[in-house]
Amino acid sequence: MEKEITLEAEKKYSICTCGKSKVIPFCDNTHRELNEKTGCSYKSLKITPKKKIIITLSSSNWEDKEEN
Repeated sequence: MEKEITLEAEKKYSICTCGKSKVIPFCDNTHRELNEKTGCSYKSLKITPKKKIIITLSSSNWEDKEEN
């Protein structure tokens, strides 16, 4: 699944890596419970752009909630 997002300059963003966030592509800390249950060690990816930018993100861990 791909997501295009606009990131504002100097703002810190946390991106989901576990695929279980309810606000993909952003992290909502769901990985903490998932890690506890499964023994995994997911962490969010932190991004702080120096200037405003539009990016496209994708991850094979992200489920397309609209298709499920």
